[in-house]
Amino acid sequence: MKTRWIALAVMAVASAAAQADVKVNFVHSEKFSDIKDNNGFRDAEVLKDIEAHLVAQFEKRLPGRDVRVDVSDVDLAGEVEPFMWRGQWLRVMRTVTSPSIELSYEVREGDKVVQQGKTRLRDMNYQDGFNAYYSGDSLRYEKRMIDRWMQREFSPAVAAASTH
Repeated sequence: MKTRWIALAVMAVASAAAQADVKVNFVHSEKFSDIKDNNGFRDAEVLKDIEAHLVAQFEKRLPGRDVRVDVSDVDLAGEVEPFMWRGQWLRVMRTVTSPSIELSYEVREGDKVVQQGKTRLRDMNYQDGFNAYYSGDSLRYEKRMIDRWMQREFSPAVAAASTH
């Protein structure tokens, strides 16, 4: 009998986690400060990568909760500049070209809003310190910035407190 209750509890937790939904919306992405590939043109793949990273991080930090994220601006690390030789475009990293992302979010458990906010993430020291992401990852600075914010904003203590 005891094992049946344990099995039911495990199934309930698994189904709650499976029902969780993370939605990321890009609000007026055509007006974003900077979403350019190395040819100088807007790149939808960048937004897909940012969306996938946000979804993965929210699912990891807040399992079983529904999350809605509205991204209202993205400014990638560096600036895309024309490279004089062969007319190519190149993303140039300087200390003054830090990444930033402006977003608002809402975390729900069922019909109840347990946490919400609006913020502008910015990493002024993006070139300093250890970065766990591969140097070939074009969004390595943005991902680290998102990870650090998620760790501060949704630490286990904060996540547990918001449910009570």
